Amino acid sequence: MRNKLVCLLGIAACALPLSARAGRPVTETADFSGSAVPQGWTVSDGGYLSPEYSNTVSRIALSYGASGAGPAGVAQVFAIDHTSSAETQVASVNAATTGAAFDFPAASDYRRFRVATDGLALASFSATWLDARLDAPSNVVATALTTDSLEVSWDAVSGAASYRVSVWTNVVVGASAGNIVWEDPLPGATNGASSTHMSDTKFNACFAHAGWTRSDKAGYPTGEDGTIRMGITGESGWLQTPPIEVSDSGIAVVFHAKAGASNAQSMNMLVERVSGEDAVAVGEVALTTEMKEFRVLVPEWNSGDCIRFNSLAAGDRRTVLGAVALLSGYSAGVASPVVIKEVSVADAASCTVDGLPEAVPVFVGVSAVDSDGVPSERSAGVAVDLANPPPRAMLNACPVGGLAGDHVYVQGFDPLAVLTATSGDKDFYNGATLSFWQAWQDLEPATKLSFYAGGNQTGAKFVALAADINEPARAFGARGKQETTMTWGLAFTNDTGSAVALTNVSYSAQQWGFANTTNQLLSFECLVTNRLDWIVSFAEGWQPCDETEARVFAGTHDMPESTAVDYVPSEVIRIQPGEVLYLRWTFHPPAKGSSALMAIDDVRVRFQVNPSKMTILFR
Repeated sequence: MRNKLVCLLGIAACALPLSARAGRPVTETADFSGSAVPQGWTVSDGGYLSPEYSNTVSRIALSYGASGAGPAGVAQVFAIDHTSSAETQVASVNAATTGAAFDFPAASDYRRFRVATDGLALASFSATWLDARLDAPSNVVATALTTDSLEVSWDAVSGAASYRVSVWTNVVVGASAGNIVWEDPLPGATNGASSTHMSDTKFNACFAHAGWTRSDKAGYPTGEDGTIRMGITGESGWLQTPPIEVSDSGIAVVFHAKAGASNAQSMNMLVERVSGEDAVAVGEVALTTEMKEFRVLVPEWNSGDCIRFNSLAAGDRRTVLGAVALLSGYSAGVASPVVIKEVSVADAASCTVDGLPEAVPVFVGVSAVDSDGVPSERSAGVAVDLANPPPRAMLNACPVGGLAGDHVYVQGFDPLAVLTATSGDKDFYNGATLSFWQAWQDLEPATKLSFYAGGNQTGAKFVALAADINEPARAFGARGKQETTMTWGLAFTNDTGSAVALTNVSYSAQQWGFANTTNQLLSFECLVTNRLDWIVSFAEGWQPCDETEARVFAGTHDMPESTAVDYVPSEVIRIQPGEVLYLRWTFHPPAKGSSALMAIDDVRVRFQVNPSKMTILFR
């Protein structure tokens, strides 16, 4: 047993403060006044036994107030081994002491302690001990790569010998939906009408005091306060249900709703239970332009209560309400994690977990394991929906064998219109936002993309270009600044099993801005290599294909200025099976000037399989 250290002046005066030890402090405070036993504690042999903690305890500090019949009164503190339940006395205190710090015996797993009193009354008691286990890994990031696998990374933990990655699903235990006690499919709204009147007569008396606003499914009135209050039936202006007798477990409100097509972004809707003159919020949901089912638990329900929906939005923020149902006897249940796969990882802070159930929501957590095999707590679960993988930057190449027809790749950039339909920076993921396309500023990958219509602006940025933000067309390019290199392009991999030749690349080179004093250049290059890597990783071997020189204009000039490029290699560019072809465009902004900007559009790349003549191999 290690030597004890007793402090007569309280914990703060101990020669070995808690902060000097590894681990996290865990504190338990109990009130021993009178004969009450603290919640979670038990009486054992005339003393108090602490609750069990999943901690490996190395040291304990005590603080208490004591009184008794005399100095002979004592309280003994015992440490209890988790496996054997064997007890070891670590302290004996009396009325003269007010605090102490003790090392627990080594090489044992202590998760509880017992306090036994003998002629000493403890008025209060506080125990602080150290969790000697490693800290749980932080910054856990899980990215779904396919419908049945994901990639996990985390920050390394000091002292960890290995890590344990767990993937689990939450099985809801004890959930019940009861019976449908009231349901309304909400028929009758007339699509496209300038005003909406319900075909069913039960809707006609609703909101007689308010003007109707058009909706795709069910009409709603706009109140004088600017809010949209939706309700169906009932003179009071909300969804009025018939009298329902339910149990004390409450009910569930199940409904379908979405934001109307005129809303460019999501909006929140409040669900309220109205009982007489009182309204109580029971849930708030975030609506998108996709119709989804929502379920809100109402813990208390009285016969005659009703439900009100409030969109919490002013103006033309249309909300579409679908079928509404109430379920009696509803219990939310308790989520019980069921681990479906665990992976041990040594000497790394990332791994790939595969073989998971396809297209299901899962949670991912990581534990650090020390040299004795003792794991830390598991990090909080990171939710990953394998049916809807979160976007991530990735390294990928377009397979030539998958190109349709005559092995021709076609890429316009109009799909970027959806991403850049509003102003401001949007997230851009290499290889994902535009399949196979990468964008780099100097040696840093692009992470943002913005709409741009030209004009007198400066600063390096990758942009999707159109004359107006509402246009469906886009070009893809970069606005540069002095001494910044903007590079973008894609890779192709030869998976055909035969030699492939690059025969033609055509595109539109577009000038959307110009330097006031110096011409700017957009260069186009290709490279064949035997490895898939980022396009900026190769410093040598690039084959010049074309160089577009932007003009300098005096005064104002309408943009864009387009140049059609049709590149045909003068000598055969050959790609062997398994090799990779890179195509990249590089914009070197001028040393001076503002709003220098070049872009491309309408890219077409043509390959020939088994070319008859392959005289020169460019590397």
